Amino acid sequence: MEGKVDARILKTREKLKKALLELMKDNAVETINVTTLCRKAGVNRNTFYAHYLDPIDLLKEIENELLESMWNTLSQVDTSTLDLRTFINSILYTINDNRELCYLILSPRGGRHFVNTIVTMLRDKAVASWRLKGMTEEEADYTYHYCVGGALGVIESWAMGGYRVEVAVLGDMLSGLIENGRIRNIRRY
Repeated sequence: MEGKVDARILKTREKLKKALLELMKDNAVETINVTTLCRKAGVNRNTFYAHYLDPIDLLKEIENELLESMWNTLSQVDTSTLDLRTFINSILYTINDNRELCYLILSPRGGRHFVNTIVTMLRDKAVASWRLKGMTEEEADYTYHYCVGGALGVIESWAMGGYRVEVAVLGDMLSGLIENGRIRNIRRY
């Protein structure tokens, strides 16, 4: 009997997630109210509140699932032999595989939780790698924030532009910018 309850809970949560993402196509998450969300999902308000505090709480769960997937991919990367292009491409492929979701999360309608979590999540691996290459903690931290700020700006632009550039091309561009401060040998898209 308990298996059926779990299946119903999962189905309800999926309906709420789908409804929220659909509503976010036209609305900022902060402007979506529970009544509208529940109506769209075909779920009553009491059921919603049994699982979430508000639509932002639901969005955070969606983002955390994506972040967990991303972290599982990145945790397989060895920082002592960090190949920046491979590292960046693994992030870009995860985003590309979840392009509709990432478009909404990275858009102004999605809030900043996802981006802020990525910045925090990736810091230790990058700083550790640069420390092994001789940077001080402070140099590595500043370098990290500079690189990540620029890379996130590029990734947000890529998503908002409809992912027109291939992952490998964008990965080459970003790794070239981070490693050399310039774009080299990038094909036109």
